[in-house]
Amino acid sequence: MSDGESTMPAPRKRPSFGLPGPTTPAPGADPQPGAPAHDPYGQAPQQGYGQASYGTSFADGPQTGPLPPSALAASHTGGPSAPGPGRSGRSGRRRGVLPLVIGLVLLLVIAPAATIVGIVWALGSLVGDASEGPTPMEASSATLELSANEMVIVYVPAADAATAECTAEGSDPGAVTTVPSSTATTFGNGEEYVQVLGVASLQDTTATISCTGTDAPAHLGPYSLFGMMAPLVIGPIIGVVAGLAGLVLTIVGIVLLVRSRRA
Repeated sequence: MSDGESTMPAPRKRPSFGLPGPTTPAPGADPQPGAPAHDPYGQAPQQGYGQASYGTSFADGPQTGPLPPSALAASHTGGPSAPGPGRSGRSGRRRGVLPLVIGLVLLLVIAPAATIVGIVWALGSLVGDASEGPTPMEASSATLELSANEMVIVYVPAADAATAECTAEGSDPGAVTTVPSSTATTFGNGEEYVQVLGVASLQDTTATISCTGTDAPAHLGPYSLFGMMAPLVIGPIIGVVAGLAGLVLTIVGIVLLVRSRRA
């Protein structure tokens, strides 16, 4: 050891393991903007707000806070979140249209049509005969062959309604039944009559109809009771059922539409 030489050994350079050495700015000089900062021990540059991390670019800008739920969902699904089961799409808004339309058709079209058709069908034969006028009874009486469940309607001129009396008998006791009436009717030929008696057969029989107090009694028929009553009963029943079903479907359709719009 010679005089003037230091006895302290020279410090060894710390290995950097393949990393670039530290770049220390000159004393008193400001660091350059955007330059990476190194620690004095050769560590990798620390990421800052102006640097990219994990595949992001500088153009993306810094993330200053937590991501919103919509962005998190989009990052997992690859796009904006689709409407869930609780959300109503365009198809949900039309859920009540079909029952509403069917209900209105049943309520406003089918029900009235069924009732009207039943009445017209039941009275179709009567309408045809009424336009021509009743059949006159010679000598104020008539003998008619009636099958079971057939009906004859007896009329007298309106001028004789106060004094006329009509009766009906079958070939067997109890074979016919009568229903008195006093309904005024004007036929298609302009003649005015009053319906005074309805005669219905309970079995096949020969009915004898006689009238007193008038010189010009007349009758319509015979007509089938089932042919007249069945459409007269079935038509209104179908109309009532169709109307109730239409009302229910209309209410259901309105409720579905309201719920869809609120959703």
